Amino acid sequence: MFGLLDRLGATVAAVAGLIVGAAITFAVLGLYDAWIDDPAVARAAREGLVAASEKLALQGQIEEMRRQFKLAESAAAGDRARAEAASRDADDAWKRYEAAVAADGGDDGCRVTDDDLGWLRNARPAARDSLP
Repeated sequence: MFGLLDRLGATVAAVAGLIVGAAITFAVLGLYDAWIDDPAVARAAREGLVAASEKLALQGQIEEMRRQFKLAESAAAGDRARAEAASRDADDAWKRYEAAVAADGGDDGCRVTDDDLGWLRNARPAARDSLP
């Protein structure tokens, strides 16, 4: 009879141990969920990461815009230099043309007067002093 009671007591003790163990596990997991794996904590952490990643993306966009601005600035400087060289070449060509007309002393009977040279200078296309 005592053997039966011993087995019954051991079974009750085992079941009670499982219940206590389950309760302790549930309590520990509840504390873990509330303190460590809390959704509010995870949300706050994600908000910080989102702000940091947005800041990094905006900094990248700013750097790209600066790079493009520098490229456009250097291209504009090159275009400006070529335009100024073309303007100088056009001025030189007009001066050579005026000198050739003034020096024309051919035997065709046509003489170039100062009024003719003045008209030639006025007929010249207007030189643009500044480029847009």
